[in-house]
Amino acid sequence: MTKFSDSVLLEEAKKTCHYFWQSGWGEFHAGNLSYLLDEVELAKFSSDFTLKREIPVTFSTEGLAGRVFLVTRSGAVFRKILQNPEEDFGVIRVRNGYLEVLWGFANDQRPTSELSAHLQCHSKRLAANDKNRLVLHCHPTYTIAMTFAHQLDQQKFTETLWRLNSECVLVFPDGLGLLPWMVCGDGAIGAETAKKMKDHRIVIWPYHGMFASGESFDEVIGLIETIEKNAQIYMLTQQALNPGIQTEQVRELAKAFEVEMYY
Repeated sequence: MTKFSDSVLLEEAKKTCHYFWQSGWGEFHAGNLSYLLDEVELAKFSSDFTLKREIPVTFSTEGLAGRVFLVTRSGAVFRKILQNPEEDFGVIRVRNGYLEVLWGFANDQRPTSELSAHLQCHSKRLAANDKNRLVLHCHPTYTIAMTFAHQLDQQKFTETLWRLNSECVLVFPDGLGLLPWMVCGDGAIGAETAKKMKDHRIVIWPYHGMFASGESFDEVIGLIETIEKNAQIYMLTQQALNPGIQTEQVRELAKAFEVEMYY
């Protein structure tokens, strides 16, 4: 029987984190992820999951009691995440007011300091799409740069990205959520991010990074790559002569490919 430490799921999580470091989107302690295990995965690895300790929490875990997540630890370094996964990752079960550590978080490690945002986002995304599995936070370079160069208006920010490449409205027709600058960590930013996640799979934190969610690692990575690539195009074309795709042309694309635009 395959142990969780040798599982495809853990391997995919490790490789995703390392890929984000290689891309420059997960420097030092930047970046964290949480993945909701389904019933098949829980049954497959049930013998590996035993109660190790409990961690109290003060934030809302509405709708998540009994759910089990794979989570990166506080202070995990994506550059080194392939080396010691049983310290850098943990499997937790959510209870009312506390978490049960079932696997990992060796040497008394704790879940990411942004777990509040993760779990609240999972709650909102599951209400919108019960197939949602992954929430991932990272620091994509050009996306962050674009928050300095572009008006911080959610609709205008989304529409600018849609106009940069024909693929954009097809990849994220639900648009982007955009917060004002807020203190990161386990404070109010988690609840505010989750509110945006009701309607959007991507939420951007100005001058900091983004939260992305989806049904699979491939979907979430694809969303981040698409937004980051086109944020790069935006930053490289500030002196451009040609206007790019016009708003009505974006709507033609959406109609042709039968996707419903959020705005």
